[in-house]
Amino acid sequence: MTDPRSYSNKKSNLVQAMEQRFLALAHATSDVVYSLSPDWEIMYELDGRGFLKNSDRPITGWKAINVFAGDLEIVNEAIAASIRNKKTFALEHRVNRADGTTGWTFSRAIPLIDANGEITEWIGTASDITSRKEAEIALQESKAKALEQKRIYETITSGTPDLMYVFDLNYNFIYANEALLRMWGKTAQDAIGKGLLENGYEQWHAEMHWGEIDTVVASAQPIRGEVTFPHATLGKRYYDYIFTPVFSPDGRVEAVAGTTRDVTEIRQTVTLLQQTSEKLKATNEKLAAANERLQAANEKLLAVNEELSTARNRIVDTEKAMRHAIEAAHLGTWSVEIGATDITADSRAKALFGFLPDEPLTLPQLLACVLEDYRSNVSDQIRLAIHDGKTLDVTYPASGFRDNTLRWLRAIGDFDRKREPGAKQFMTGILMDVTEQKNDELRKNDFIAMVSHELKTPLTSMKAFVQLAQRRLTGGGDQTAALAMDKAEHQVSKMSSMINGFLNLSILESGKIQLNLELFNLEKLIENIEKDTQATVFSHTILFAPVEQTIVHADEEKISHVIQNFISNAVKYSPRGSTIKVACINDETEARVSVSDSGIGIDSYDLPKVFDRYYRVEGSKLATVSGFGIGLYICKEIIIRHGGRIWAESDPGKGSKFSFTIPMPTT
Repeated sequence: MTDPRSYSNKKSNLVQAMEQRFLALAHATSDVVYSLSPDWEIMYELDGRGFLKNSDRPITGWKAINVFAGDLEIVNEAIAASIRNKKTFALEHRVNRADGTTGWTFSRAIPLIDANGEITEWIGTASDITSRKEAEIALQESKAKALEQKRIYETITSGTPDLMYVFDLNYNFIYANEALLRMWGKTAQDAIGKGLLENGYEQWHAEMHWGEIDTVVASAQPIRGEVTFPHATLGKRYYDYIFTPVFSPDGRVEAVAGTTRDVTEIRQTVTLLQQTSEKLKATNEKLAAANERLQAANEKLLAVNEELSTARNRIVDTEKAMRHAIEAAHLGTWSVEIGATDITADSRAKALFGFLPDEPLTLPQLLACVLEDYRSNVSDQIRLAIHDGKTLDVTYPASGFRDNTLRWLRAIGDFDRKREPGAKQFMTGILMDVTEQKNDELRKNDFIAMVSHELKTPLTSMKAFVQLAQRRLTGGGDQTAALAMDKAEHQVSKMSSMINGFLNLSILESGKIQLNLELFNLEKLIENIEKDTQATVFSHTILFAPVEQTIVHADEEKISHVIQNFISNAVKYSPRGSTIKVACINDETEARVSVSDSGIGIDSYDLPKVFDRYYRVEGSKLATVSGFGIGLYICKEIIIRHGGRIWAESDPGKGSKFSFTIPMPTT
């Protein structure tokens, strides 16, 4: 039989050995090891290992010290369940770390149960999992953000009529937007992951795209092309497409993105024009009937001119009436300190931008409300007004900050020119809602564009008939008729120029004018203009001063239009046989082009207005000079959109000088 005292000693030794192993384990691990009373109210001595606060004696209230307040409820619920079921406690929760910050722990505690099945003590460990939890949270946030970006991207691509798609390097589609799927008559499940042939492309068509994809991958450069393709419902269509490389983070081409646009209507228009041209060739033999149509067309053009003049007068009268009605209009007032961003505005001005009466207002907030296509121009107008000390007058569409209502607004502002020296400088002005007037103006522009466009075709036919008549009459010896045809051709060319001017004005005022900015040499451009004028202008002597190489970042075609307009005006408004001078210089920050003449000059009253829309200088000497006052207005808008300046200088009776500048690139 076993001696009881011997058994008791063995049991005591066993307990001591277990305690020694427990202490050794506690020292060997980086985790915090803790022991608790059966009801978890008392925590015995605690070595926090720099993670939790140390305790050199048993304490109560340890949960308030170590457990993050926001997690106390779930910790208490887990403790109660473990005590009730006498099961292991295991929970991830937040803790108050020893350095005062919030961390994360995985806490696991095992109950020690006596022979009667009662809990005598809890032994547990607390692992610092802060880094892992923070990484998990960051990953979840990244996934959520990625899903949101994907949702936005798919919303954008599903709303465009263009065909958008992505190929992998095995020529398979890994993305196709809704427009492309509709064209195929397929769902994404049927089309994605499949190649060109599987999605209905003919063999030659697929082979062509395979080669283009290989070229994009090899060169890492986009390519462009045009192709015909059968549409599921519309039949044969013409498409213009561009393939663009998609790069991985290490710079390799990992996919090829494509965008395709339906240009069938454009091709059909070109075909229609070609057919019309062939018909015109056949009608050239019917010269007598053509002359009658020419006369009728001239009468129609005169009637259109009268209508345009009447429309212009109505516009001028409307503008005058609007100026008289300003005092009775619902205007907003605003003021801003130069160099600051805060704006002082009344409730009407704030309401026009969709803000509440008591909300603060800043310049960046207002610019953010301006529609993106107009925002850059408004910002430039403000900058130029501040830089040049001139009156600000700008019209633009804006979307209300809170109500999202689209309004056309006109802002007019000026400086306090009588302020004391050293005092703060403010720009103060008014804001008005011109939505109704702007809509009328847009409809007017659409009408002018439509009428002008419809007149171009008969005008082209007229010019062809006149030129044919010239050739036949000149060879036939009828000099009087030939001279009449010369004058007719001159009038047709003049009318064509006017119609083109109205078309340009319509594009400009509709906000659809686009600048094709590129680097080019002004020296070369002016050299080409010199050659053109030598071949076309024989009534004046035009001298071009030598030009140094002047590289600018601008729209070459539109800058050429401005220079040629200056020269054309100089020819129209100066005596035959007089000299016109063209010069271009630069100071490394901006290039300046000027055209000088020795013509009739401009009065000081008219000089500030020559760049206004529809403005024409009146006078007996100008009665025979045609025009609608839009050429210089278009020139001004082109130069302003380049960030440049345009102005005129004149000495009445001695001549005028028109100049403009555009910035030069810094590199």
